[in-house]
Amino acid sequence: MNHFLELCVIVLALLLASNLWFLQRVLNPLRQLCAQANRLAQGDLDSFEQSCGGVPEIDALRRSMAGMVRHVRRVQQHSYVYAEMLANGQEAERARIARELHDQTIQSLVAIAQSIEMAQKWIESDPTRATSMLKAARAQSLETISELRNLIADLRPPALDELGLVAALELQADRYASLPVSITVEGTAHRLPENHELALFRSAQEALINACRHSQATKVEVRVIYEPDGVRLRVIDNGTGFTPPEHFDDLIANKHYGLLGIHERIQQLDGKVRITSTKAVGTTVDIYLPITNHHQPHDTVRDPVCSAIIEPNQAYGSTVYQGETYYFCCPVCQGAFQREPETYLHAEYAVR
Repeated sequence: MNHFLELCVIVLALLLASNLWFLQRVLNPLRQLCAQANRLAQGDLDSFEQSCGGVPEIDALRRSMAGMVRHVRRVQQHSYVYAEMLANGQEAERARIARELHDQTIQSLVAIAQSIEMAQKWIESDPTRATSMLKAARAQSLETISELRNLIADLRPPALDELGLVAALELQADRYASLPVSITVEGTAHRLPENHELALFRSAQEALINACRHSQATKVEVRVIYEPDGVRLRVIDNGTGFTPPEHFDDLIANKHYGLLGIHERIQQLDGKVRITSTKAVGTTVDIYLPITNHHQPHDTVRDPVCSAIIEPNQAYGSTVYQGETYYFCCPVCQGAFQREPETYLHAEYAVR
């Protein structure tokens, strides 16, 4: 009987000790970890930095959560910097446009108006002088139109909507008089969804700006490669090169905002960006965008709005109306058809 009581006492002591150990090494640390999680939910990003003790597995979980919080904080900080950079860039662009409109366009329009007013005064007393003044006003008006077209092209080139990515890139390349830019196309060129063409064009534009302003390149090659399920864009320069960061987030710390902008644009479309660079050799920006479900005509068709002939795979977009597919050369025609399809509906334009 005494042995049985001793055994019971030993068992109870062991149970008590195990409960105390569980309380101190597991339950209390878990409670503290839950409290830290609650503080994190209230905005305390440093809540997991303090050890909660307990078994090694609990502290390992705390360290993992602290690491995730640090990653989130880093992304937030980079997002704030990037957002501020975008805002500053937008303001700078607005200021540039306002300055150009004020210093060039408005001044030119004022001069044209003055020339016309003076010509009106001289039209009876000195017709020759009035004619000369009107000719000068006309020449200045044509120059102003050209300046406005260049300004519009900087904002969004009309060729991108009307002719597609390759044509827009060729026109963009022609603007770099001091830097030879070659455009090569591999595969069968065809129109892409609007947002894809814009993202690729802006990415190429940014890469060209970097090559011209920062890399001291003497030549740049832009390759557009049409693949079965996507399109690839490569911009290769022979400039000074640089050491690319290991992660794209580090582009902000190195103030490579343009490259980060390329990454953000392409990532939103589920694409991939790879930057390789070697000092004294050059830099290559390689972009890939997957393309799916972009319906294109396989034969020559007509735009139902403007009657333009659209070659195979060259439609800007398509619309299905009453079971028929209609293709368009530009967003203006597509928008007009979508607003009033019956106005432009002709059976011979439909693709069956």
